[in-house]
Amino acid sequence: MSTSNLVATPSALEVTSTPTLKHRESWSKLNITYVPEPSNNSAEAIAQPPQPPMEQKRAGSFYSYSPKTTSINFPWPQEVTGLERIALSAKGDLQRILSAFFARPITIALVYSNTYHHVSPYQPAVPLSLPNPSAIASASRDLPVIQTRQVHLQCSGKIVCTATSTVRITSPEYAHLFLEEKYAIGQMFARMGKAPEFDLVSVGLGPVSDDDTPPSEKTPLGGRQEQQLWRKYKLVVADFECEILEVFPSRDMFVGGHQWLEADAAVQQWALESFTTSTKDLYLPSRVLRPKTSLILFLGLAFLLMLAFEFSMFFTGRSLFCNL
Repeated sequence: MSTSNLVATPSALEVTSTPTLKHRESWSKLNITYVPEPSNNSAEAIAQPPQPPMEQKRAGSFYSYSPKTTSINFPWPQEVTGLERIALSAKGDLQRILSAFFARPITIALVYSNTYHHVSPYQPAVPLSLPNPSAIASASRDLPVIQTRQVHLQCSGKIVCTATSTVRITSPEYAHLFLEEKYAIGQMFARMGKAPEFDLVSVGLGPVSDDDTPPSEKTPLGGRQEQQLWRKYKLVVADFECEILEVFPSRDMFVGGHQWLEADAAVQQWALESFTTSTKDLYLPSRVLRPKTSLILFLGLAFLLMLAFEFSMFFTGRSLFCNL
């Protein structure tokens, strides 16, 4: 037997190692089945049937996608409506969504902000007074700048959302935009031209909860406690990370729209008009009071005057009704 016959012909489906991921490359590539192309030099190459594309899921995301499909996967509370889910799914562009819903501008009003920075990688963060160009220029992964803040999202002067955030910045450029040029978080991503990684942590109705119970497993609330809606989520791009709690004051806003916005103004106007009318009736001169009220006041005043005069005559030894 020839020695050459002992050498096996290379198989077209020989094992090929999984390609190594480069630095910062998406780990979703590990979910892709690697099928090597058949060698053109092999006469026994077997045509492989087309493989269906596997569904990709971005790390830290609550949605998955394939070339033709996108799916949102989250254990929503049963009471949450479609419009509410749209708002709760906003990834850094809640202002845009609320502005489209109300067809009015949404503005940011700062409630408070506290800024901290690290002077050394081995020391805790200390308060940072702004402006401070040197501290902003030194922002890095070893010396991050951190800010806790709360803002109100307002529409037509009414609060439609309260957002409390912790922002971690490790870039001098982003620290300058956020702390000196005063870009809000949503506008920061637009200014960067980057879409952040979005991780919806939790959603709830009523008081804000810190537990990890899935919303679908919580006991339904009743009455007015359901009116408040909230979510916790994270937004991340390189050198700019945010953890945010957003509270919508009333679920009625997603039903009433403009009527909800204008409801408080109408109530305040009605209360003002009622108060004005009541004070006019109370404090105007007697000529504009009702006739019966005027008569009662006149008779009461006359009786008091007569009684006072009688007492004065009695103490002086004379009586108004005695015979002279």
